[in-house]
Amino acid sequence: MRGNWRLAGGSRFLGCSRRSSSSAKSSSTNESDQRLRAFRGIVQERHSARRFEPNVAVPDHVWLDILRMTSTSPSGFNLQPWNAILLRDPEIRGRVAKHSMLGFGNQYRAVDASAILVFCSDLEPSKRVDRIYDLERQAGMREDGYMAVLRVASSFLTGESSTASLHSSGGGSSTHLSTMLKKTFTDVLSPVQPMPTMENVESWSYKNVGIAAQMYTLAATAHGLSTCMMEGYDARRLKEILRIPDRYGAPLVVATGYEYDAPPVVHELVEEQDEVEEISKRRRTPRLDLSDVFFGDTFGEPLDILLKDRDLVEDTAA
Repeated sequence: MRGNWRLAGGSRFLGCSRRSSSSAKSSSTNESDQRLRAFRGIVQERHSARRFEPNVAVPDHVWLDILRMTSTSPSGFNLQPWNAILLRDPEIRGRVAKHSMLGFGNQYRAVDASAILVFCSDLEPSKRVDRIYDLERQAGMREDGYMAVLRVASSFLTGESSTASLHSSGGGSSTHLSTMLKKTFTDVLSPVQPMPTMENVESWSYKNVGIAAQMYTLAATAHGLSTCMMEGYDARRLKEILRIPDRYGAPLVVATGYEYDAPPVVHELVEEQDEVEEISKRRRTPRLDLSDVFFGDTFGEPLDILLKDRDLVEDTAA
């Protein structure tokens, strides 16, 4: 009888364990389904807005959350080879529209949107390597082997020498001898073993900008904003107006705001600071500080909402 009682008790305990496991699994599945539905809704909602509601400002806390999410985008070797300028000043956006935008559609969007984000691609990414190396070492997430080859591998694969030569010569072919030799080397070995595809630095850097821009548009859409990616503009004039250094390209501009004749949606509930910090701890690779990535109205100019956020954090800590 004692043996049977223990067996029955054990069975009952096992049954409870199974029910608990099943309940936890069901809860996890429901959460996963909710996340999937939410993301699918954002992806399907995102579209290129034809027209924006003029003179409607986006709250600072919304911008801050969007920029935080944008900064999590992946990049080759985690070099994060881009910066972005958030143009909220109507006068500057008017100059950009008048002197650099092509076509009435882009001109109107640049003026009517709440802001436009100008992505700048770093054409000399090797200048970031030392800083990223230090960030990676402090984070301690990488293996020793990866850290040992980070500097050499990133320099080899980004093809930066081609642009350095182009800038120094003032024109001519974008294919430098060094890049040609690298390409020849990889092409010869490719039939024998897998080798990386060599590309010039413009292609590599622009590709990384595209990843960040997509993250930005999805983040903006999640906040009820509409976007329009624009590439119909005179990049040389745009760089002059915004004082973007020669080191950077300007491959993409994203108009952002509330779509015309549509009710604005503003999410008041945004992650608290402790939740943001907790998410940052889960990130497997470090990121540059937002103030080092995003500028306001001209290249290198501090973005006011980041300064306000920093002051708020310091006041809270005090």
